[in-house]
Amino acid sequence: MTVCRSCSAGNDILQTFSDKAKPEPKLRNMPQRDAVGVVEDYGRIIRRARESLGLPAKVLAERINEKESTLVRVEKGDALPDDRLAKKLEKALNVKLLVTETSDKKLFSSQKASGITFGDSVIIKDKRGKGN
Repeated sequence: MTVCRSCSAGNDILQTFSDKAKPEPKLRNMPQRDAVGVVEDYGRIIRRARESLGLPAKVLAERINEKESTLVRVEKGDALPDDRLAKKLEKALNVKLLVTETSDKKLFSSQKASGITFGDSVIIKDKRGKGN
């Protein structure tokens, strides 16, 4: 370790660094994770399950610790639930919303961290038959 005289005089050495380069970490093959998405008719499934339990949207929202407006937007199909919200709804309503892409059902991907992009909205409209 190289230090100036005033720093090296009588002070304890806290840490030394080696001039040797650290070996590069070995890369290992990570198993491929199946892409998970939300079934196409998620809003209708959520609304029917909630209504069959006799729960107002406000009560369900409180039970899953979400805003009522968020729940209503998801039920209408105006918002796509992320994986966390979909899991909460699955547990509270005892329904299946998340499926892997290898499934036969059509699904919307909820893997995007930044939300829905313009390209995603075009795809969603096409899948619903309202687009081009």
